[in-house]
Amino acid sequence: TDASGHGLGVYLPWLRMGFHCDLPTDAPAGTIFFFEALAVCAAIHRARVWKKVGRSVRRLAVLSDNTNTVAIFNSLRATPPYNPILKSAVDVMIECNLDVRVEHIPGIQNVVADALSRGKLQLARELVPGIDLLPLVPPRDALG
Repeated sequence: TDASGHGLGVYLPWLRMGFHCDLPTDAPAGTIFFFEALAVCAAIHRARVWKKVGRSVRRLAVLSDNTNTVAIFNSLRATPPYNPILKSAVDVMIECNLDVRVEHIPGIQNVVADALSRGKLQLARELVPGIDLLPLVPPRDALG
């Protein structure tokens, strides 16, 4: 997952799928941390979509290049502005019986998600030939 000053990106390498969107306008401004956490939450929400179509996922690893994001998801503790993001993610984890691990990836290795978050879709296609690119809809309840 990744966020930039332009948008959010989620890359699912095992499915060769990438999701992207512009930054939500109704979210707190001025902090990339909020958007990095929102991208992880959006990735976790994919489990709900899979459940609706009869595909069960029990474990999900999410990589983020933002250490603060990794910390809040692994501790499930955050300051009040981030609680809606954690609550939204935990609701999906409980509903889908999903075990989630959020791990750090150096930004230099997070190139596909970075390209998606910056709206560089042609670069994502070059990095992952045959990638399916789809719009990302951040979970509304995570926006507070």
